[in-house]
Amino acid sequence: MKTLLSCLLLLLLLTSASANERQFYFTTSDSVKLYVRIAGEGKPCLFVHGGPGSNSYYYEAMAGAPLIEQKMQMIYFDQRGSGRSDSARNCDYRLERMIKDMEEIRHYLGIRKWAVMGHSFGGILITNYALQHPASISALLYIHCTLNMQAAMTSHLEFGLKVLDMKDQSAFRNASLPLNERVWKVHEKLSKKDIWYKLMFRNAYEKKFNDSITFSAGKFNRDFATQCWSIPAYWKDYTPQTARIKCPVFVMTGDQDYAIGPDHYKSFRFPHQTVVHYIGGHAPFQEEPQWYAEKILAFLPSIR
Repeated sequence: MKTLLSCLLLLLLLTSASANERQFYFTTSDSVKLYVRIAGEGKPCLFVHGGPGSNSYYYEAMAGAPLIEQKMQMIYFDQRGSGRSDSARNCDYRLERMIKDMEEIRHYLGIRKWAVMGHSFGGILITNYALQHPASISALLYIHCTLNMQAAMTSHLEFGLKVLDMKDQSAFRNASLPLNERVWKVHEKLSKKDIWYKLMFRNAYEKKFNDSITFSAGKFNRDFATQCWSIPAYWKDYTPQTARIKCPVFVMTGDQDYAIGPDHYKSFRFPHQTVVHYIGGHAPFQEEPQWYAEKILAFLPSIR
C-alpha cells in the first residue's frame, strides 16, 4: 500500500514538474557523453548513484526524490560506462577520472559549491571527490554508503551464507578465489531460492519494483559494472580518510542493510556528522519516501 501511495505521489509531482527541469548529454574532456538531468530549485546537490555501474534513475524516479526537489536543485547523472551514459572509448574507468567527470560537470554548470549525495557504491566516489576538491563541497550526504568494498562484499557473503544455512561452505570460504566471485555464487543461490531481496529490501516485491524502475530508463550501459572489479582503487578502505573531511556530513544507515553492513557506518570518522537510522534495508527513498525526504530536508540548514 505504501509503495502504491508513493507511485501516486510521484505521478502528481511529475505532472507539476518545475520549469527549471532539463536533461542533456554533457561531453567530458576525453569525449565521453554523460547523461545529466537537473530538477528542482534551491541549493544545488549532485546525486552519485551506486551499483557499481547502475544508473541514477532508480533514485530520481522514486517519490522521495521529487519531494526533495521542492527544496533543492538536484543534479543527476549516470557515470561513464553506466546507465544512459556512453562508455569510455579508451576504457578509462579509473577513480581519478570518475572524480574529474564530476568536477567538469560542476564547472560546466557554473556552480561554485554544491552538496554531493551518494548512495551505496557512490560513497567511495563522493569521499574521494571531497578529499580532492574540498573547496567545491558545501556538504556530503551518505545514503547507505560503503567506503570499503571489501567490507561490503564480505557482508554480502556472510549474510547470504547465513540465510542459505549451508552445511558445506568450503567453496565459499576458499580465500584463493576472488571475493567477488564467491559473492556471485552466493547471489546465484539466493536468486534460485527467490530470497536475494533479503540483502537489501524488506520483501520480494520491493526488489522487483526497484528492478522495474531501474531498467525502465531505456538504455542501460553495463561497461563500468563489468570493469570496475579489476581496478585496485575501488577495493581500498577509505574510512580512515573520513577524519580529514571537515564539511557537514549526513549519514543514513539501515539496521537491516546487508548490502553495506548494518555496522559499517561505525567506522566513519567525519568530524561533523549527523547519523540517521533507518529501520530497514538499502532503499529508504523507495520504501519510506515521506520519512526519507523529511530526514534529508531537516539537514538542509546545515548545508553552507
